[in-house]
Amino acid sequence: MTHMTRTSGVQPISSDRHTFWQRIEFACAVCAVFLSAVNFLRTNMFYFTLSDLLFCAALGLRALTGGLPLRLWGRASATVWLCGLVLLCSGLMISSLLSTAPIRGIVIVGQYLFAYLVVALVVCGRDLGTMWTFAKVYVASIFLMCLHGIYLIHIDGQKNTAFVSGNGRLTGFVERENECAAVIALAMPMLMLLASKGKVGKVYAIVIGATMAYGILLTGSNTGLAGFAFTFLGFMVLSGSWKYVVVGLACLTPFAIWIVHSGRDYLPAVFQKRVLGALETGDLSQAGTFDHRVELMHEALGRVQETLWIGVGADQYQVTSAIRQPVHNLYLLLSTEGGIMAAIGFGVMIAATFLPIVRTYRVPGGAAYAACALVSVSMFALMANAFPHLYGRFWTVPIILTLGLATSYCRAVEKRSIGNGALPPARILRAGRPRSGLGPIR
Repeated sequence: MTHMTRTSGVQPISSDRHTFWQRIEFACAVCAVFLSAVNFLRTNMFYFTLSDLLFCAALGLRALTGGLPLRLWGRASATVWLCGLVLLCSGLMISSLLSTAPIRGIVIVGQYLFAYLVVALVVCGRDLGTMWTFAKVYVASIFLMCLHGIYLIHIDGQKNTAFVSGNGRLTGFVERENECAAVIALAMPMLMLLASKGKVGKVYAIVIGATMAYGILLTGSNTGLAGFAFTFLGFMVLSGSWKYVVVGLACLTPFAIWIVHSGRDYLPAVFQKRVLGALETGDLSQAGTFDHRVELMHEALGRVQETLWIGVGADQYQVTSAIRQPVHNLYLLLSTEGGIMAAIGFGVMIAATFLPIVRTYRVPGGAAYAACALVSVSMFALMANAFPHLYGRFWTVPIILTLGLATSYCRAVEKRSIGNGALPPARILRAGRPRSGLGPIR
């Protein structure tokens, strides 16, 4: 026998005998989040990591013992999100079935469904305390990756390995330089949220943040550095506390002046070679492979018209390209491989995330949660201009996690408001001015 609940899907009635399996499910979910950026633990046949295996185990156990959160981060936003995902996958699948490699379409569509649906079903719909645990575990994973990279480059001196490229750039557990930098940058809003809510001590947060910043330098990634600056400054401004803005600028300004005048030689050599020159001269041609990426984008723009309705098929851009490489711009890549339907679908998914963000901002004490989610989603949307397919779980876990945190906070405030006889959730006013007199939840 089963029954339906307001926030979940199908749930078994029995409870006590499922406690053990619920703990196993929680452990699997925590380990999956921790290992989401550990890309090297995967099969050789296709893209399936150890983290994916744990996500599958957690999904199955959660379906059997606790029910699945069909609403994810809200009924309307989840519906729009799923509609966008269906459009994206349909565009890729239809184009692939009409191409010379239909099997690749099945594989790539499966990857997108796993990254944007399975991960969301495992992570979302939990209480706020559990979401805090996920956030701490994820930040700890990225911190350990940066520490590991510092050890390999400065102590062990490794090069041309799975974790350090031949020219000395950190690839980390992700095994890709620019992706490693982007993943580090995506973890920054969560660290700042943890620190602002007292979940991580300020001293620990500074140490972790400095280590992550140095990890960005070791990747030698212009994209990663820009993303790190965007998330850091964006959270400080949007969180609603100008104290953090003033303190942050007061700390960063002397450091920047020192770097310009006498600290250049203390920076990693790969950062000086690939990033610092472009920053000092303003010449983007010195910024790594910028010119080559622009060339790929020009080629893709020239092909969009002929692939407007039916694309060339998933993973077929590099096969049909004169340069024999995929364009590093997801919007253009989806337009050429899956047609306009796939590109619109991805845009719809991004747009669907803003409703829970706005709702969280209007909840008392929700500004920091909303800022964390907004900065993460905005950076993800911007990063899509610099990378090909974004179905790696190291991309989606931080985005889904920040949205889940915001939604869980909203539900916690709503439950407390109703439990204390306060106004219904729909009538909660803007942050800092709750009519019920209730303070924010930490």
